[in-house]
Amino acid sequence: MKPAGKFIWIMRVSWPLLGGVWGFIVGFGGYKSLPHNADSFGTMIAQGFFISTAIIGLFAGMIIAMLVGGLTERVLRLLDMHISTAVCIATAVNGLVIWQLVGIVQHRYPGLRHPVNKSLTDKPIPKPQQYNPCAQSPPAENSKERANWDAECR
Repeated sequence: MKPAGKFIWIMRVSWPLLGGVWGFIVGFGGYKSLPHNADSFGTMIAQGFFISTAIIGLFAGMIIAMLVGGLTERVLRLLDMHISTAVCIATAVNGLVIWQLVGIVQHRYPGLRHPVNKSLTDKPIPKPQQYNPCAQSPPAENSKERANWDAECR
């Protein structure tokens, strides 16, 4: 096998493998956010849900990656592009399409998102500016407002 043929074969095999792994990871995404309680039957059902979703994601990712990569390569080859260039562009298009599909799936089913890493989001949250009525001078013309201000601020 020529080195160029080996490269093309590796790239074509990587499409379903990477698409399947990406689909598996998306399907298994919310598993870490489950409370691992051995006494709960609900946790076991939720774990089964995530495992079955991961398996569906594996096969869906493989099929979508093969279709997108193969169709993109075929269209580029019909446009008289060299095979190695067509395979590289098809791989990039494949990655972009799967990346966008993952975003769509996670937007539609937010429970499949990975839990957010706390170390990345530990920035202090600024407190909102609150209105302080005592920072202003006391009202002079209205005696009722002046009495309220005295009761509240002194």
